Amino acid sequence: MNKWFETLILSIFPRRCACCGKTIDSSRMMCVDCEKELPRIDGVICRKCARGKDECMCKGSGNYYDSVAAPFYYEGCIRHGVHIFKFRNGFRNYEAYSLEMSETVKERLGNINFDFITEVPMTRKSRKKRGYNQCFYLAKGISEHLGIEHKADVLSKIYNTKIQHEIKYYLRKGNLTGVFDVTNPSDVEGKTILLCDDILTSGETLNECAKMLWLYGAKEIHCITLAVTKRKMKTNKE
Repeated sequence: MNKWFETLILSIFPRRCACCGKTIDSSRMMCVDCEKELPRIDGVICRKCARGKDECMCKGSGNYYDSVAAPFYYEGCIRHGVHIFKFRNGFRNYEAYSLEMSETVKERLGNINFDFITEVPMTRKSRKKRGYNQCFYLAKGISEHLGIEHKADVLSKIYNTKIQHEIKYYLRKGNLTGVFDVTNPSDVEGKTILLCDDILTSGETLNECAKMLWLYGAKEIHCITLAVTKRKMKTNKE
């Protein structure tokens, strides 16, 4: 964005903290208080569920994706910020979130040469209702930070389903079976793909998307999300 134009926009619409929503200096993306409270994932981290050793939920189960990573747990200020991001038209939060996700990709998936990054899709009806697909913006931001090509709409969501966080945990897998498809098979055949989502709970959304990419010949599928739930929160809202 042109610096003069960006300054003008910020003078009209001041930058707000990507977590609490408070007005902050234009040079920052989060306020000092929220930065101190960020629920970062650290220590020994599972590559299959992105959680720390004490919170690992995968139990050795197989997935169609090769690995997944995330910078945060879905709690505290991040949980509040994601609610603004998804439900209160706070799409500009993607700037801070995609930067954090990019750093996580470099740290945990930095040895992988990705052909492109794409996002978990929404149906047209859902995207029209919200006004945007938040995962599109996250993927776009990561693409810009890391220099990975962004291919939008590689996957499509064929029809609306019950919202994952509104149904029982053990029913989530069946809720998404057959929901996703690959738009253009030639885009994915033989490719190493970075798949972007916002929140990981049970992992079924990413797994169903990865399954379709795998069926159409993707070589490797790695995933990046902003945050993952802890075990005690697995039935809470995303």
